[in-house]
Amino acid sequence: SLQVEGLAVSNQQFAESISEPGKAFLDAEFDGILGLAYPSLAVDGVTPVFDNMMAQNLVELPLFSVYMSSYGRG
Repeated sequence: SLQVEGLAVSNQQFAESISEPGKAFLDAEFDGILGLAYPSLAVDGVTPVFDNMMAQNLVELPLFSVYMSSYGRG
């Protein structure tokens, strides 16, 4: 299983990315990629983590947010 903020997502597939095309990956510092696309856009038919969270009733609403701070690291 995969842990996201204390929620255990069972049977979640994941993979290692060894090549990322595009300028965004060259210009930005990052330490991972979390796929949150629609299932129809997922690579190899893998169910995205948030869709598994909804299917397993781990979240009340089909809604997520991202907060990105412009200050410091971490």
